[in-house]
Parts: sequence; C-alpha cells; structure tokens
Amino acid sequence: MTAPKRLIDRNLLASLEPLRMLDTESLNDLAGKTYLEPLRAGQSLFRFDQNDDCMIFVITGSVEIMERNGESVTISGGTPEALRPLSPLKPRRTTANTKTDAFVVRINDGLLDMLSQASTTAGFGASNIEVEEDSSENALFAQLYDDYSQNKLAIPSMPDIALRVRKAIQDDKKSVDDIAKIIQADAPMAVRIVQVANSALYRGKSDITSLRMAVTRLGLSQTRNLVFSFALKQLFQTKAPLLRQRMIELWRHTTLVAALSAILGRMRPGFDVDRALLAGLIHDIGVLPILGYAEQYPDLASERTVLETTIKNLRGQLGAMVLRLWQFDEDLINVALDAEDWSRDSHEQADYCDIVIIAQLHSYVGTPMMTRLPAIDQVPAYAKLALGELGPRKSLKVLEEAREEVSEVHKLLMN
Repeated sequence: MTAPKRLIDRNLLASLEPLRMLDTESLNDLAGKTYLEPLRAGQSLFRFDQNDDCMIFVITGSVEIMERNGESVTISGGTPEALRPLSPLKPRRTTANTKTDAFVVRINDGLLDMLSQASTTAGFGASNIEVEEDSSENALFAQLYDDYSQNKLAIPSMPDIALRVRKAIQDDKKSVDDIAKIIQADAPMAVRIVQVANSALYRGKSDITSLRMAVTRLGLSQTRNLVFSFALKQLFQTKAPLLRQRMIELWRHTTLVAALSAILGRMRPGFDVDRALLAGLIHDIGVLPILGYAEQYPDLASERTVLETTIKNLRGQLGAMVLRLWQFDEDLINVALDAEDWSRDSHEQADYCDIVIIAQLHSYVGTPMMTRLPAIDQVPAYAKLALGELGPRKSLKVLEEAREEVSEVHKLLMN
C-alpha cells in the first residue's frame, strides 16, 4: 500500500484514551506531530515481551491481538475498542499483526508524559512557553520539549558495564563464570559486588572470597541490578561549578533513599532487596537531564529557587523518559514518575514506589524539610505497606533498629 504521509485529524486524536485528558494547546501541538502510518496486511506491530516506548492505535483496518495461549481478538478501526491503545502493558503481553491494510498512529510514551505535565502544571503549560521569553524555567522546558519531540533530547546513556552484564544475562549460553569475567574487568565494581554479598543485606553463614562466589550467592538478577546500581554514580557528575554542589547533594540523597529502600524491601514480604535498592537509586534520575541542560542556562544554574522549581515540575516526566529508553519495567518507571507524590494511592497492592515514598520521608527526619512534608503515618503508602509502629515522632521504628545496616549500605553506595 502506498499513500501520502498525512497528519491525523485533531478531533480524532482528541477522542483517543488517554489523549482526551490533554488541554487544547497540548492536543494541537501533538496533532501537528502525529502522522497516520500506512501498513500492509500481515505486518507486525509488536511481539511478546517487546519493551517499546509507544502507544499504538488502529485508525482504519483491522489488527489481530494474540495471547500466549493462542487465543486472539480482532480490533477494527472506528470501534469503541479502537479508542484505547493496543495491549498497553510493557513489556508487551501479546503479539499484534495487521489482518488487513490499515492505518495506525504511534504516540511516544515520554512525549505524552511531557504534554500531560504541560496540561496539568499551573503556570507552566505549553501556551506559556512561547510568551514568557524572559523565564529561564520556561526556556528550559521549551528546549527540553522541542528536543524530545525531535528525538534530539540529550539524556544519559545506561553505563556500559551495566549494558554488557544485562546482555550477557539475557543470553542463555552465558554462565556464571562468563558474567563474573565481565564484571572482573572493572576491578572497583568487582570489589563492590563482593562487599555487598558480604553485607548485612545478603550475608550468609560463610564469607564470600571471590567474585564468582558473590555472583552465585546473589543470583543473576540481583547481580544485574547491583551492577547497574554501582555504575550509576558515574552519571551524577557535572563540569559546571555552579551545579557541582547540587549534584553532590543529589547523590547523597539518592544513596540514602536507596539504602533505606533496600532495608524496607528486605523487611516486607513480596519485595526483592536489590530491586528496592535500585528503585531508590533511580527515583531522581530525571534530575540529571535537567542539570545537564541547566549548564546551558547560566541564570537557571545560579538561581537556586528557579532551578528547584524546574526540577520539581519536570523530574518525573524526564525520569520516565530515561528509564523507557533504558528499557526498564513499568513498575520502576512509575517510581520515577510518582516517588514525590505523597498522596499517591494506586488502590492496588503495595509496590516499589510505596517503598521509595516511605524511604524518602524517613530520609528527611530531623531536617528542616520535615516541616514541609506530611507525617509518615499520614500517607497512603504507610497503610499499604503495613509497617507497624510508624509515626512522625518515633519515625520508622523498624528502620531505626536497622540504623547500622542502613549506614553500611549507604556507605557502600557513596564510596
């Protein structure tokens, strides 16, 4: 099928879920960037376990959605079912192929996050970006938005060793020895993995004396997460003197929240220690591109109040963009998006975002920030985690009792 490239009708775009939540300015902007994509019958849209970064809607024609068990359903353009994205969970739980010639549209998840932020943040919408030219905050937002929509957004790459370890673990032909050899090439990383295997989080009956023993004790999944966790520090750097102290503060806060999250994850049934640690480390990952761009805006870098307002407004959406690029699972992407939404209540069972919310609140105990935040026992995450004796006066008793362990894990991450 050949057809001229054409933009989607704005009214049709506005009928799609969840795009209907966008304001007029954001919808118009998105309509000006969204093209109908022609496909032939039999073409693949996505496959099982694919971890892409788009929502896909069928506009005309039919698409077959197939479950792992072989059951299938057909979605046709123009029907109520077609107003929702095809198999939206990531990684994909189904396979989708066109049954007939069709037109589809793809909406980038990160771009939608950013447009949603523009729609909901008072005084910071898309219409303000154009008119308030003297605002460093809006200038930064406009630059970030334009670069992202043009696929030019400068966001940090996943550390190389984390990429190599993840790729090796995904290869069924690779053994524990192969994984250990990759890590061994980075001597400081190898030492840290052995240290954490002997730490309070994972300590067994006998001491670990080699990297291979450490990987065996930890398991491949935990090793992968810990390698990424330790490699993350290299991203928390800046050449700008005005931003260096902010980056140091960010890493100190991040590692403390990660240590607290790890202890909470160990104490609560159903959570993995290493994944809770990782959740704490990536909860503020969206601040990194902001600080990177702030180097280009001296006024923003020198005005702490403006910088902090920008971080508050953009950190969640940019964090989700980074983690989607790195192909992280949706539960960790939600951590980046919602870790500072103290009133967050997903009405589902407790998750890693709840862990990080409680860890963050606890990290501020005894600091001036505590007076500006809700009491720990007043947030929904408190009740969902069923942590027992919590309270703003006693703080988290379970974590107070684990103070030495928190300190040990924090020190491992900081060094």
